[in-house]
Amino acid sequence: MRLSLTGGNPAEWLALKAGVVPEPAAQAWGGVALSGILVAAVRAGITERLARGPATPAEVAAGLGLDPVPAGLLLEALRSAGHLTRRGGRYRLSRRSRRWLDPGARLPVAGFVAATADYWDWWGRLEETLAGGRPADHHGAPPDDPYWRRYITGQLELARLSAGEVARRLPLPAGARTLLDIGGGHGWYSAKLCDRHPGLTATVLDLPGSAAVGRDIIAAAGYGGRVRHIEADATAGRLGRDWDAVLCFNLIHHLPPERIRVLFRDVYHALAPGGVLAVLDVFADPRRRRVPAQASAVGLFMYLSSGSQVHTPGELEEWFRSAGFPGPRARRVLRLPGQSLWTARKPAA
Repeated sequence: MRLSLTGGNPAEWLALKAGVVPEPAAQAWGGVALSGILVAAVRAGITERLARGPATPAEVAAGLGLDPVPAGLLLEALRSAGHLTRRGGRYRLSRRSRRWLDPGARLPVAGFVAATADYWDWWGRLEETLAGGRPADHHGAPPDDPYWRRYITGQLELARLSAGEVARRLPLPAGARTLLDIGGGHGWYSAKLCDRHPGLTATVLDLPGSAAVGRDIIAAAGYGGRVRHIEADATAGRLGRDWDAVLCFNLIHHLPPERIRVLFRDVYHALAPGGVLAVLDVFADPRRRRVPAQASAVGLFMYLSSGSQVHTPGELEEWFRSAGFPGPRARRVLRLPGQSLWTARKPAA
């Protein structure tokens, strides 16, 4: 993004790189500003309005019932960040941002962007958490809390980016017919696997608030006959038996090591001989000397959200082996930078 305290001035940029400008001040101010600008633009309907065609600040404000002064300032801030272009006083979505923020685009992420406003309070309580305060534990929200719909539909948008690729790269047993998706929420990975394997049906096991939203998503997409949701704690141990495959996607970063170890053992016993356990998640790589700031913040975010951390590939391999799985294999997912897909097969009887 181009919005910064230097305003794009080359001399100021050089001063920033030389350490003359107080970079921490720019980061502290700019990070909050960029998040607030983008989230407000989506939630107020500004990006959706501009996706329909160019408009002046007055037209945007009048059509959405906004105050024209801050609306105009917001439009200019969005232009500075590269999300809008301006010609003849009229703003429109830039080509790159249209791909992601236009609700009519093939794979928009505007819902996820809007849902990130829920995270502001978590970051605001970071100092309290550092002093021993409790993490947010967002999975503990009541089942009827509107948070679940914001959270799960936002995660669905991210899943749509990669679900097709994951379905192609995940090796299910020949003729697989039953799939258990633990903590699968929206159920979209299960749905795409059902598309790829005609005889497959899936059961998504998740908390009541998540499962309720997931049912709506699956029904609206026409998968109700092949993907069902069951309300239960994903780590309670009641997983059933003889599954051909079990998914643990974006789940273990919410769990401490001891619970993961038990979960993998439960999955091993729940799988049919020759069945596959697949784990999709983000992992810390201790071999890397330098990690991008956004990537290094993921582990802290996981702690803020659920009191857990990002785990390492070495830990994951050990959990697979201790549960009885031989030789797990890792595969990169191109549409999910930083994440990888790990699979292991239970030995055949």
